[in-house]
Order: sequence, then structure tokens, then C-alpha cells
Amino acid sequence: MRPKEALLRGWGVHAAVSPLGEGHINDTYLARIPHTDSLAGTAAEPSNGGTGRRVLQRINQTVFRDPQLLMENVAAASAHLNRKRPGWTPALTPTADRQSWAEFDGEVWRLWSYIDGRSLSRLESDAQAEAAGRAFGRTRRWLQDIDGVDRREVIPGFLQLRHYLAAYAAGPRAEPQLAAFIDARRSLAERFRRPNGYIHGDCKIDNLVFDDGDEVAAVLDLDTLMWGHWAWEFGDLVRSALGGEVSPARFSAIAKGYLTEAAVPANARDLVLAPRYAAFMLGIRFLTDHLAGDRYFKVAAPGKNHQRALEQFSLLEALEARQAELTDCAAAALQGMDLSEARSEQHGLQDDDDGDH
Repeated sequence: MRPKEALLRGWGVHAAVSPLGEGHINDTYLARIPHTDSLAGTAAEPSNGGTGRRVLQRINQTVFRDPQLLMENVAAASAHLNRKRPGWTPALTPTADRQSWAEFDGEVWRLWSYIDGRSLSRLESDAQAEAAGRAFGRTRRWLQDIDGVDRREVIPGFLQLRHYLAAYAAGPRAEPQLAAFIDARRSLAERFRRPNGYIHGDCKIDNLVFDDGDEVAAVLDLDTLMWGHWAWEFGDLVRSALGGEVSPARFSAIAKGYLTEAAVPANARDLVLAPRYAAFMLGIRFLTDHLAGDRYFKVAAPGKNHQRALEQFSLLEALEARQAELTDCAAAALQGMDLSEARSEQHGLQDDDDGDH
């Protein structure tokens, strides 16, 4: 179905629609709606919202095989976070029959409020890196008292290295040198195995909206909200923020920001290993998808997922080479932090990841 038709059938409005962003999963469009007051049940535009604009999305059901589970969790999380701070995340616009999403001919569509601000593909400063850490750390902390979220996995095995290594082993093998690289690092899968709280699950820089300065105005993309390990998302945040080049100063800024807000029982070793885990995990995902014929991540041309995998493995090697410096940075970020709240929060959740395996 064309996006204009979905918007008319689901929300009863006409709009100019154009592709938005470069997301790898869902189909996303910017809808310019002349008269937003015609939208049923729509509240006033949020203070950081784009008047007359909405974000229309078609859910990729190859990735999200239970769209009802996905949308029930997303709706609960969006409402919960916006109660903590209005406009912290986009709000779902109800359909004409006051549902959180619309389904036509087997396709699932949703309409979001539009958040004004700057989207960055790469950070411009360490100040922005610290702000990104604070934003995702705050989101993690605010999610801990959420109600109405189903803990079933929206994407089975998501962010779990053991799961992706098993999928890789079950398919075509990589070239010998790459296969040896992977085999030498399988022990990373023994880290961070036990979930210990709700996480955003997709802590990438392009899932943040910055204001005119260096502060974060909003957090996007709640599709991978899940019960998981804080190190999964912290590691992915560092991996994303580094942009392929290891900077101890940037790592320090992210760690400081995240630890200030997240209330997690962190130690220096976990902070250093988390981005290595994330880079290895994502590299395995890209490689496995490449070997399987590019079924998950969108590609502009064959071989793109192979290139993406090599980029992640290169970052992993760079992180390994800077281990001593990053450990010092992690220790400095932890110094003076009051983690009593985090330890209290984790009472009864004995994590088995503190030692070497």
C-alpha cells in the first residue's frame, strides 16, 4: 500500500509524503498535513514538535514478526517516558478509530509526532558525547518503573552475542581468515549474559534529537525496548559514537554522561568490554546477513553488509589495542560516582559477569 493511502485510510487525512531518514529496518516517511486539527484525538503540538508534520512508518514484519506485541510495548513506553518529561520521545497519533496503529492488507502502519531539532550521523564534540550518554542513561533509568510492557522478545535473541554466533555457525562459513578472527573472540559471548533491567536497546547517535546547542531534546525509536543488560546498550552507544575511530576522550565523555544518569552497577572492566562486545556482535550480524543473502539489513548493493562487518571488526581490533587507556578512562569516570542507588536497584539480581570466564 502507498503511504498516502495508508494515511488517508488510517487517520483520515491527506498529506504530502516523502521518504525520511536512512533507517535499515522500517519504511519511514515525512507527512506534511495541512490541518492537523483534523486528526482524531490529537493533543496540542508538543513544545518541541514540528507543527503540521508527522512521521509515518510501515513496520517491517520480516524483522518484527509479532507487530501487535511490538506496538503494545512501544505505545506503553512512549506514554511512560513522556509522563517523565513531555516531548522526551515522539508520541503516537491515534488513528481515526482511536487505535495506536493501523493495519491494512497485512501491513502495519503508525503515525508519530515530529520532533524539531538536529539529527546527527556523527558527533561533533565530546560535549555532545556526554549529552548522548546522559540522554540514554536517563532513558534507561526512567524505564525501570514502567508498567504494561511484555518481556517476551520482540526480536528473538536481539543484542545477544551467543544467539548471533549460533546463527553464524548454522549458515555458510566466512572466508578462512575472517573465520579465524571470529573463533579467537568467541569468549566475549560469555559476558553480560543475564538481563538486569529494561533498556532502550538501540542507543545510536541517529536515534537522538539535539537542540541548537549540545543538549539532547528527545530520544527516538522505541522498537527494541527490552529486558536486557545495561552493557548491551552502553556498548552500542560507545560503538556508535566513536564512528569507527577510538578516542579515549570521547569514550570518557560517554561513560561519564551515562553513569551520571543510568544507575547501573558498573565496573571499569565491564565499561571497557561493552563496546567490544557490541562491535563484535554487530559485525557478526552483518556478516551472517551477507552470507545469507542480505535478508535483514537493507543494502544498496551486494557486498555492503560484508563491508559493514569488516568495519565493525576493525573497530573491535582498535578497541583491543587501546585497552589500557580505556581502562584508565573507565576508572576515572567511575571515581566519585555514587553507585549505591544502582546496587540497591539490582538487589536480588546477581550478575555472573563480574569475573573473567
